[in-house]
Amino acid sequence: MKDLQHCEDENIRIPGSVQPHGFLLALDEDDKIVVASENAADLLGKPLKLILGAGIDVLFDRELLAAIRHHASRPPAGTVLYLGSFHLCGELYSVVTHIVNGRRVLEFEKQDRLVGPEMMNAVITNFVGTLSKLTTENDLRQSIVQQVADLTGFDRVLLYSFDEFGHGTVLNEVNNGRLPSYLDLRFPGTDIPQQARALYLANTVRIIPDVSYKPSPLSGLPGEHTRSFDMSSCVLRSVSPIHLAYMRNMRTLSSMSLSVVVEGRLWGLISGHHAEPRAVPYLVRSACDMLTKIVGNQLSAFRTSTQLEETVHYHAIQHKLLTRIAATVNYMDTLEGEAAELLEVTSAGGAALWMDDRLTCHGKTPTEEQVKGIIDWLDTQPELEVFSTHCLGTHLPWAGSIADAASGMIAIRISDVRRRYILWFRPEIVQTVKWAGDPGESLESIKLLEPRHSFELWKQIVRGRSVEWSGMQIESAREFRSALMTISLRRAEEEAQLAEARFDQLTHSLPTKIFTANDSGELTYVNQQWHDAGLNEKGRWFEGGRLIPEDEARCADAWSNAIREGILFEEELRFQSPDGEPRWNLVRAVPFRGLGAVRAGWVGMCADLTERKEREAAIRMAEKLAITGRMTSVIAHEINNPLEAITNLMYLLRQEVDESNRSATEYITMVESELIRISGITKQTLRWTRENQERFDWMALDEMFEEVLRLFHGKSNNRHVTVQTLGDRGLRYYGMVGQIRQVVANLVSNAIDASHIGGTIMLRARSEARGLVIEATDHGAGMDDHVRSQIFKPFFTTKGDLGNGLGLYISHEIVERHGGHIEVDTQPGHGTTVRVVLPLLETDVILPVKGLQ
Repeated sequence: MKDLQHCEDENIRIPGSVQPHGFLLALDEDDKIVVASENAADLLGKPLKLILGAGIDVLFDRELLAAIRHHASRPPAGTVLYLGSFHLCGELYSVVTHIVNGRRVLEFEKQDRLVGPEMMNAVITNFVGTLSKLTTENDLRQSIVQQVADLTGFDRVLLYSFDEFGHGTVLNEVNNGRLPSYLDLRFPGTDIPQQARALYLANTVRIIPDVSYKPSPLSGLPGEHTRSFDMSSCVLRSVSPIHLAYMRNMRTLSSMSLSVVVEGRLWGLISGHHAEPRAVPYLVRSACDMLTKIVGNQLSAFRTSTQLEETVHYHAIQHKLLTRIAATVNYMDTLEGEAAELLEVTSAGGAALWMDDRLTCHGKTPTEEQVKGIIDWLDTQPELEVFSTHCLGTHLPWAGSIADAASGMIAIRISDVRRRYILWFRPEIVQTVKWAGDPGESLESIKLLEPRHSFELWKQIVRGRSVEWSGMQIESAREFRSALMTISLRRAEEEAQLAEARFDQLTHSLPTKIFTANDSGELTYVNQQWHDAGLNEKGRWFEGGRLIPEDEARCADAWSNAIREGILFEEELRFQSPDGEPRWNLVRAVPFRGLGAVRAGWVGMCADLTERKEREAAIRMAEKLAITGRMTSVIAHEINNPLEAITNLMYLLRQEVDESNRSATEYITMVESELIRISGITKQTLRWTRENQERFDWMALDEMFEEVLRLFHGKSNNRHVTVQTLGDRGLRYYGMVGQIRQVVANLVSNAIDASHIGGTIMLRARSEARGLVIEATDHGAGMDDHVRSQIFKPFFTTKGDLGNGLGLYISHEIVERHGGHIEVDTQPGHGTTVRVVLPLLETDVILPVKGLQ
């Protein structure tokens, strides 16, 4: 207690001890005792050191062990299970089990008598049978107090409920005269600290059989943290020494409390007090707890019924008044004329209607100047819609001077843009509050960390308060406000709907996509063209997959800059279309403003630029191809002249070399072969640039493969790439030989470039029903979808300065001239297969020749 600064600091959930009218054991997973209250040694007749670490089968007989193991499954946290009544060491105990700090706990509580469950069932059944005859809340409360007194035999049983400040007022009492009566007295909220209220809600039954008890501490095996043992659900939990002193000051030597919970809130307590120590068996307490829970539900039902009656009453008043108001053109003038009817909306003593600095009053109200002062104060709280109080002076210090007319007030604001209010008032009701002792002493006791001593009647005169507004009266004011706001908005909504219809018609008729968005880019409206483009109508207009990724990042930066500067947003962006192909759009968005020149959002349009972009790209591509064609034609022509000279020189050189020099002869032969190959390439280039079609001829695929592989022998050796030729044995094809050779060369060259160092390429040809199929497969890096979609476009290359982007473009043109097509199977990280499919012509004959290696 020395370390406590306030009562709230006392952690009553972990007292570390139990009341001595029973003992506590905690078990591990093997049913060995790891924690025990020290009084277990006396009650079980065994030293504590023999209890700790022992198994329960050593301590208990077969009947109790069977009950414990019957409930071996772990109960939910906070759930206490009753195992039954058992004899131990000549004493009768009730035994319960529950979970604490992950340990299974057994609590043994002494009983002075055996209570049969049949008797408890009869009590509960009889009490439930009387509920239907109870017509008032007071009858219900008195019935439960009498029932608890009959079951427990306490000298005094009382029921008190808590108000909004936590003060408890005794509403009902049964008293045999041995203890003083507390009926109608009020107990200050400081008597029950907040942590005690929370515990009353978690554990609804508490028993103290003897206030003079000496607590029995918990002991445990090494490693068991008994000081942090949460005993919130323990029936033997030792209580605060402050509370025990409080009981002694009340001359109460034993007590029991039952929590009255209504709609999940601690509504009040039923307390039993006795002038002498008194035990109440566990089953009796459980029966009292069950009856109290039934009463809590019944109290909720009474309140629901009362609220329903109030709801019907106030709804009828509102309906009558609002019907007349809504039927007129100028409803505000009608509202002023119905000021007398306003009183009934909240059962007030006076009502004031403030409309744009014009006041209309009815009943008992403050003066116009005083009402204006209240309105000025309400204006300082712009977020306020409904305000209610039964003690206006606590909010406005000067309101004490108008207490006779306005101690209580409900105020509603009925316009968000104009100064319009309705106020309801109630006059002061002077009250005499009877306290059980001076509440000032209770506050002083809190400071001194000790219980108060006086519980004698102490009267207090309370001023400045009105009769409290009921929840339904406040709700009636709120609903009346909502109805008035609905009426005031109806004409505005009609005009807005007309304006919206015009806007929709206009935007739907435009050929462009229209949208509106807030500053964050969240869409608030889209037109039909936006829908037709397959774009989502929720989220930020430039996110959610609407734009391609690289444009999305760029757009987000540009949009943030436009928001920050408040300037026009304009960007050319690529939107994803339903067919997967991005489409270029010019996006423009401008801010629009609402009341007070505050930016209310952005309106934007998207004009499709795809066809224009394609036309421009086609023009640029045609120009580039024309220039490239002219350049390649010139280059190929210029190469032919030195090739002819070198060829002639090699012929003369062959004449000069002795045929016996075989090495030199072989070298000359190889040079002549390469010169022929270079000549063939330049001729093919000239044919492509002049768009001349080569004559068709027969070609042997295996010979063509060998020629192409000889051409790239040096390149493949440099990269240590192995080329395997597979497929059907020997195929011939009727087509443009040079052009087909160029296609195969391009496939092999690309496959070598794509392969890893030391990789393998598979080149194969086969005959299928659809025609001749030539495949080149590498196991390189593969291509993503974007690269895959671009590879047949001229000048597109992934090789940087090492490529010109014309290889696959030209190959695609050649294959299409032959009536075929090219297929590409690729996946990033898993290589690429390029498959050329050439249809068979009627004149084609496929004959087996020398097999492919």
